[in-house]
Amino acid sequence: MTDTTKPTINLSDIVEDAQAAFWAAVVTHLPLAESGDLDPMSSFRLDEALATAIATWWGWNAAMHYNLQLPDGKILTD
Repeated sequence: MTDTTKPTINLSDIVEDAQAAFWAAVVTHLPLAESGDLDPMSSFRLDEALATAIATWWGWNAAMHYNLQLPDGKILTD
């Protein structure tokens, strides 16, 4: 059962923001790059790795304060 007293945070939103921050950091180190291309499979694997890391971090550090909504709609609680 979802704890309605805690805010529910969307994992996909966090992954999207984390990707943007990651690539912004990469570009600061490689400013002469001419494009931002990445093959689709690598992009998929990066999204999956970020989602796993964020969900694990949530479980250890934030589950007592937030519910976490997964991309499939399932909501994790502590």
